[in-house]
Amino acid sequence: MEVVETQTLNFSGAPFTYGYRTLRTDRAGGNDNISNISVSENGREYEQSNSQQPGTYRISRSGDEITVDWYFDPALGERTYTFSYTVEGGVNVGTSEQGDGDQIFWTVIPDDHPSGIINRRRATVHLPEGVYPQKYTGTNDYLVEAYNNEIVDPAVNIQVSEDGRTISYSSDRPLLPGDSFDVRVQFPHGILAIPASQWQQEMQRGEALSLGVLVMALAILVGGPLLVLLLWYLRGRDPELTVVVPEYITEPPDDLPPAVVGTLIDEKVDMEDIISTLLDLGHRGYLTMVDKKNDYLFVRTDKSARDLRTYEQHFLKDVFEGKDERTLNSMRYQFADNLPGLRSEIYQELVNEGLVDRSPESVRKSYGCMAMFIFFAAIALFVSLSTLLGGTVSTIICPALALGVTGLALVLTARHMPQKTAKGTEAAAKWNAFRNYLEHIERYQDLEESSAIFDKYLAYATAFGLEQSWIHKFSKVESTPVPTWYYPYPIYMGHVGGGSTTTSSGGGSANVPRPSLEGMSGN
Repeated sequence: MEVVETQTLNFSGAPFTYGYRTLRTDRAGGNDNISNISVSENGREYEQSNSQQPGTYRISRSGDEITVDWYFDPALGERTYTFSYTVEGGVNVGTSEQGDGDQIFWTVIPDDHPSGIINRRRATVHLPEGVYPQKYTGTNDYLVEAYNNEIVDPAVNIQVSEDGRTISYSSDRPLLPGDSFDVRVQFPHGILAIPASQWQQEMQRGEALSLGVLVMALAILVGGPLLVLLLWYLRGRDPELTVVVPEYITEPPDDLPPAVVGTLIDEKVDMEDIISTLLDLGHRGYLTMVDKKNDYLFVRTDKSARDLRTYEQHFLKDVFEGKDERTLNSMRYQFADNLPGLRSEIYQELVNEGLVDRSPESVRKSYGCMAMFIFFAAIALFVSLSTLLGGTVSTIICPALALGVTGLALVLTARHMPQKTAKGTEAAAKWNAFRNYLEHIERYQDLEESSAIFDKYLAYATAFGLEQSWIHKFSKVESTPVPTWYYPYPIYMGHVGGGSTTTSSGGGSANVPRPSLEGMSGN
């Protein structure tokens, strides 16, 4: 395809001595190459040279752009320059299907034109002998069009000669900076015996690869989360319950301590579980707690800790640090350092009791690490596809995003992956029934008659997250006794020795204050 373009420029201000024209190739320009470039002025041919002398031009290539710089004597006013060049592979080869065909789509003036406002524009396409534009099916309208930034430009007048071989485009409407002027002519497929251009083949190959990559991404997007769901079904779902458990149970179903029970239910060691250990050890006579209005004093009793579980022994050790008594304020921002170890030991109790096969925390971490591996694999996949397929595939990031969604699904599922044993499932069901009893105790028995169990089950209520409602319910019952290990302010009137069980005189307190151990968590 031979192209001749004429530019009439109006120079104003300081004299100009050079100009430039940018031509695009490959997919960006819709051609394989541009060659045989020449520049002339009023019939005077310029010489190709790098000297930058008047009457010369030079050609430079960068990627898919060819830049023509031409140099002339200082110029003001109107000057006309003519560029001619050969476009290789400039025809977009279509098919013989109805409505389809071969076409020329050419950018006459690019959107980055350096000439400011262009007042008039003209373009003429001369088709070879025997080649004529197609018509819209069932009409006499030719398949020719003009565009501004790929949008049909109604300001351009299009004329087709009687033989159909010459198509003229013209407009006196100014073309603003950032606008482009493109022309299109479509003619029947096969009239010109030309193969598909290299850029078109690469584009078609890229579209096919893009579709294949998109299909792969959709397979990952659907299959990945389904595999995660299957993984949970096989490795994270608790066994089916094989016994019938009543709606509520009025007694603890076994001798598990509150912290272990709370961890069994939700498979996490919460601060409620840690606090329940303190209350449970107080109830069992290993410590007392004194409310000193602005602080709490913990006093170690003489009762031996040798019969306690490992985490309970370490809890006492961490609280008292070898001392007989210690205040809550003295533990602030220090006790938190001991929490990871305590949590690990409570998880281990679940394993020791045969309630789980692995520590729930280690299970969550394992699957969390697997999710991180998937995220890194997604990044590696994107880099690999980018390297192998380059910029020809528009959907190249989709498989990586789909794999990232799979990783995110695994992150969300990891918290549900800890799996109980059959024994653990049965124990959890029974302890949930006991929790239901504590939560709705007023439905099942008279609080006045059962006030003695307030202290007995306070630690369990705390592990279940019911401590506030538990205390509130029994605070309304005047016969509820103050726990013997707890001395509320201002009843405490002197030093409390180890193992002391002094209580207040008169009726039991109706408003038992609950101590807070938030400071022990370091928060």
